Amino acid sequence: MDFKVILGIAGVHYRENARAKRIGGQFEVLVLLALFAVFVQLLMFYSGSDVDTSWVSTIIWFVFAAELGVNLFNVNDRWRYLRQNWMNVVIVLLAFPWINWGSDWAVIVRSLRLVLFLRFFAHFYKDVSAILKRHKLGQILIGAAFLIVASGGLFAYLEERDLVDGIWYAIVTVTTVGYGDVVPMSENGRIFGTFLILFGVVLFSLVTANISAFLIGSGQKQQEKDILNYVRKMEERLELQTVENQEQVEKIIKHMTKEIQALKSQLQEAEIKCSDEEKSK
Repeated sequence: MDFKVILGIAGVHYRENARAKRIGGQFEVLVLLALFAVFVQLLMFYSGSDVDTSWVSTIIWFVFAAELGVNLFNVNDRWRYLRQNWMNVVIVLLAFPWINWGSDWAVIVRSLRLVLFLRFFAHFYKDVSAILKRHKLGQILIGAAFLIVASGGLFAYLEERDLVDGIWYAIVTVTTVGYGDVVPMSENGRIFGTFLILFGVVLFSLVTANISAFLIGSGQKQQEKDILNYVRKMEERLELQTVENQEQVEKIIKHMTKEIQALKSQLQEAEIKCSDEEKSK
């Protein structure tokens, strides 16, 4: 069972018509911007800002209401859309801008709208899963995590520091950030740090190379699809042109056949006249 359906944030179903899916995708961009505005509102509220953002709340509500109304108008199965997007309906009803919930309840209602972020995280999760499955990137990340924890523990033992400091040192060293707030002080710690730097650069390069390969591969796949579509269209055009040429050739052959038959008939008539004239003489 899809968790987006359970939470009521599924969006337009993939079996809906093309128009509903296209417009639903366009509204997702507006909803994402509206959610960002909600997030900013919450930060301003907890930071004690006195700026009046009621007009922003009204615009945000109109975005959610417009998405719900337009999608309901375009989809074929409206009951399925309402059943799989019940959270949108609740948010539109509860967040009606002219209902005074009070400051505390207003914050709760605004926070409720952030649940829709899960819809976008689901798409992001699919892309991340695809990246992890290719080139054994998931195994590499698990190995990197094991290396960081083990290196952090060993560093903490050599330098007689906390495990948290050791893991932090391993992270900033492997990623080549090197903040410098945690550094080895003993000779053994420096020797260990040298090996960690060399091995960490190789490991981190493997991770970035796999991610780059996935992104470049996705672009290449899109280019290959575009080329195949272009070749397919050219083949269809050539087939149509071939059919038209064949029809034109057949018309020309039929016309020439009629002309030849007409000429034969004229020649036969001329021969008959000539023979009749010779007989009359």
